[in-house]
Amino acid sequence: MAQSGNLSIINDNGTYKVNFTPTSSGSFTLGASSLVALKAPIGTMTLPNTVTDVTGGPWTLSSPKQSDASFDYWGYTTSGNTALTFTSGVPITLFSFPAPTPCLGTVTIVDPNNLPASGSGIVNGYDFGTTINSPVGSNIASVSGSGATCNNLTFTVNNPSKSAPAGSSVTGDAPTEIGPSGGVTPYSYSIPSTGCSAPSSSPSAQALPASSNLNVNSSNGSYTFTAPTTVGTYYYCIQVCDNTGTNCKIATYTLTVACAANAGSLN
Repeated sequence: MAQSGNLSIINDNGTYKVNFTPTSSGSFTLGASSLVALKAPIGTMTLPNTVTDVTGGPWTLSSPKQSDASFDYWGYTTSGNTALTFTSGVPITLFSFPAPTPCLGTVTIVDPNNLPASGSGIVNGYDFGTTINSPVGSNIASVSGSGATCNNLTFTVNNPSKSAPAGSSVTGDAPTEIGPSGGVTPYSYSIPSTGCSAPSSSPSAQALPASSNLNVNSSNGSYTFTAPTTVGTYYYCIQVCDNTGTNCKIATYTLTVACAANAGSLN
């Protein structure tokens, strides 16, 4: 049975992996002229000159970045024949690289059935014609999947609410209260220097005063502060950044401060 398979690129928690999934089992020699061409919307990111070899390497940047009217292209070629054993439906990773920073778009594999430059695959003299072949055969690969996209940070709760007696010690846990997901883990937590304002649900809320000493643990997101001594509605913010350091999002808290219990009595 002739070998065939699908190429795909995925974002595995911040590592972009180029995978080949065979559609049949058996032995195969990955040819030295195999080329994986990647593309991204023009001007949105930069892909690396050096990638991490996993299977069939070394993979090198044989076609450096070139552009047409819509896309930037990069071409990576393996330089040696490699004997492989395929298991149908089981993907193998050819090479990988860290998620681009900044991450502004989707990286896809150039489809050998839909090559740029009117089907020639040649952009500014460089070859971007994706092909997985053997020394004695032609291309066996098609392309599947939607590409690798840097996942933006999202929160389960964007505007958490808390309440506390006036002057009391308050503790919290941002990961539990906010529920961050997406991006590249692990996350870091901090007090934002800009971008913190009263939430639309409580536009007249006052900023938590500096005297409350809001303190946030950067690694686990736990925090402490002292509630203001004046009753009212306040707000404070906690910023979450993923491991790239460039993908950040701010959660704005609403704090309701009530009279302390047994604060006094009327005679």
